[in-house]
This record gives sequence, C-alpha cells and structure tokens, in this order.
Amino acid sequence: MKTRSYISLIVLLMALLFAGCPADKCPDGEAAVLRNLSGLDGCTWVFELEDGQRLEPVNLHQYELELKDGLEVSIQYTEATDMMSICMAGKMVNITCISKR
Repeated sequence: MKTRSYISLIVLLMALLFAGCPADKCPDGEAAVLRNLSGLDGCTWVFELEDGQRLEPVNLHQYELELKDGLEVSIQYTEATDMMSICMAGKMVNITCISKR
C-alpha cells in the first residue's frame, strides 16, 4: 500500500512540474532579427525590430544563444538610459527575455 502511495505522489509531482513549464520562454516578446553590424565602427550585434528600429543589447553575453546573422527571436527588454554607445545604431537596451522564434 505504501509503494502505491509513493508512486501516486511521484506521478502527481511530475505532472505538476511539467504543467508548470512554459512552452515559450518569452511569450510576450517582441519579434526581432539578430544582425551582425561588426563592419561598422564600434558595432557588434544588434536587434532589428519589425518597424526597422535597431536595439543595441548590453547584456547579450548573459544568454546562451547561437549568434547568427538573421536569427529570428522574440525579445523583451528595458532601455539602458545610463549608457552610451560608440556604434550609435540604435538605443541601448538590457535584454530581460529572449527565445528563438
């Protein structure tokens, strides 16, 4: 009887664990494309939004992401108003969420 209770408890815990995992890591993210602007002075990777606006991420290194020109992603970000850029291709942002599309 005890074994049956333990198995039921394990199955219940596993069901709760998998039900709590989001299918999309960044569900409310904004569509963007990763662009390599290293050909421009002081530039590296930027995100290009659907409206053409560019964002310069300051913390992209914190994410395990294969950096590839043209990679389509969903991102959430906050503006980094306390920073300046040599590249000046777009506004500086801190990425708070990123996932491949």
